[in-house]
Amino acid sequence: MNPKICLSKVFFLILFFTAFLNVKAQSSFTPNCDPTGNWILFANYDGGNLNIVVDQNIPNLKIGICTYEPVNVTFSGPFVSSVTEVLYAGFNSAQNNNNCGFPINTSSFTGINTSILTVNVAPPVTIISPPNPNYFNIPNGWNSGIICLYSCNVDANQGGCNTVDQVLAYFQNQFGGVLRGLNVQYPCWLSSANYTISAQTGNCCGACVPNASTVNQTICNDQFPYNWNGLSITSAGSQSVTLTNAAGCDSIVTLNLAVSQNVIGTDVQSACESYTWIDGNTYTSSTNTPVYTIVGGNVNGCDSLVNLNLTINQSSASSLAINSCGPFFAPNGQTYTESGSFSYIIPNTNGCDSTITVNLTISPTPTAAFSSSPALLEFGMTEIQLLDQSLGQISTWNWTYTTESGSVQTSILQNPVFSIPSNTSGNQTFQLVVSNDQGCSSEVTSILNIVEDAALYIPNTFSPDGNAFNNVFKVEGRNIDPNQFELTIYNRWGEIIFISKDPSIGWDGTYANKGISPIGTYTYQVSYRFVNSDKSQTVSGHLNLLR
Repeated sequence: MNPKICLSKVFFLILFFTAFLNVKAQSSFTPNCDPTGNWILFANYDGGNLNIVVDQNIPNLKIGICTYEPVNVTFSGPFVSSVTEVLYAGFNSAQNNNNCGFPINTSSFTGINTSILTVNVAPPVTIISPPNPNYFNIPNGWNSGIICLYSCNVDANQGGCNTVDQVLAYFQNQFGGVLRGLNVQYPCWLSSANYTISAQTGNCCGACVPNASTVNQTICNDQFPYNWNGLSITSAGSQSVTLTNAAGCDSIVTLNLAVSQNVIGTDVQSACESYTWIDGNTYTSSTNTPVYTIVGGNVNGCDSLVNLNLTINQSSASSLAINSCGPFFAPNGQTYTESGSFSYIIPNTNGCDSTITVNLTISPTPTAAFSSSPALLEFGMTEIQLLDQSLGQISTWNWTYTTESGSVQTSILQNPVFSIPSNTSGNQTFQLVVSNDQGCSSEVTSILNIVEDAALYIPNTFSPDGNAFNNVFKVEGRNIDPNQFELTIYNRWGEIIFISKDPSIGWDGTYANKGISPIGTYTYQVSYRFVNSDKSQTVSGHLNLLR
C-alpha cells in the first residue's frame, strides 16, 4: 500500500477516538441492487481523471462520486442531459494528488450544468461498520464521515477509508431510488479510460448493505441492570446488537440509554422567623438538610428528591433619641408636635420587621421677623435701622446686609443700624437669623430696592389673623410697572400655592381649595421692573406666616 495511505490511517485513527462517540443517530434503509435502478456510484482513493460517458437514456439518472483526493470529472455522451443530480462526497483533500502525477487542489466537474452539482466534504456516516479483527479491533471503516472507498470487501482492512456499506448507505439515503451499479477501484482514474454508464449497470460489488435503527430509552437509576435484546446493561450509554432483517442482511440496532436521576434540585427559600415546608414541618432556623421525596415526580415517572435550602431571617428592634426643632416628620409619615415616645415598623435589610422606638424631644423654634426704619429707601439715604420683631426665646441675632454691588455688612445687635454706601442703588438684601439656647434657629429676608424716583419693599412677616394690621403679604413700592410684575409663593415642599401679577394684590395666607395655610416659613419670588428702567429683576427670600 502507498505510504501516503498509512499516514492517513494514523490521522484517521487519532480522529476516530475523539469522534466515534459523537456519531449521530443512524438512518435505516433496505438495500436493493437493481439493473433498472436510477443511480450509479464511482469510488476510489486516489482521484485522478474520471471520464463518465452517459451512453444510456435513463430517466432521472443520478451519479455519485467518492474519493479521498481531488478528482477531475468530465461528463460526456449523447444522454448527458438526462443526469438530474451529481453528488460528490469525500475528503477532497488538497494534497496535490501526487499519487496520480498531476497537481490539483480540489475536485472539478465539467460537461454538466453546475446547478445539479453538490459537493459535500466528509459528510456524516449513517451506519457504523462491524468490528474488523484484522485492524487492531477498531471498528472497520472511518466512522466519523464519508471520505473515500476503494474496496468491495466489507470485512477487509480499509486503510483508513470507509467500508462499502457505509458509502452505499450514505448515497442511498441522499438519492433515494434504487442502486443501478457501482464502480470501485484503488488506483487513479486514468485520463485514457472512458467509464460508460452501460458498463456499470448491474455491478454492485456483491455487497449486502445493512440497515440500522436507533432506540432512545430513559430509565430510572434504580432499574439497573437493564435487559435489552439479550444484553444486561449496567450504566447509561450506547449499546448495539446485530440482527437479521427481512432481506437476510444485517440489521444493526443501537440503544441510546439515558438515566433519570432521583435528585432533581434544591428548593431555595427565605422567611422571617419561621417557615413551613412541603414536608409539613415548621423550621425556625436556617437549614439545608431536609430532603423530601416526590414519588414518581419527574418527567420520566421516577422519584424526585427535593432538598430544602432555607434561610431564616430575624426581626429587629432599635431605639433613637431625637431632638427636633419644631414639629418632627417621622419616616412612618406621621408628624409629631409634642415631646414623647412612639414606635413604628419598617422593613430591615433582610425584609423582616424592624421596630423603631423614638424618644422625641420637641424644642421650641423661634420665628424670625423684622421691620425697617424707614420702611422705604430713597436714593441718597445714608443709613437704615432694622427693628427686631422675632417671636420666642431669642439668644442670638445675626444680621447680614448685602448691597446689589456685593458689599456686605453684618451685626449681632438686636436692632442694628446699617450705613448705606453713597450712590447705592438696586436691590438691598437684609437677612436675619435668630437662634435660641436649644440650638433652634429661624431665618427671614427682606428686599428693599433703591432707584431714583422709585422704590421697592418686600416684607418678611405677616399675620393673617383678621385684625386691622398686617393681614396680607404684598410688595410695597413706588413706580413699579404693573405690566412687568409677578409674585409667587412656595410652601416647604416647593409647591406653588399663590401667584399674583398685580402689585396691589398680595397673599392672604390661604391655599386655593385647601383652606388656611399653617403657620411657618414660606419662600417668595418676585419678578418686577420699574417704569423708568428697561431692566427686569427677580429676587427671592423667606417670609414667616404668623397667627
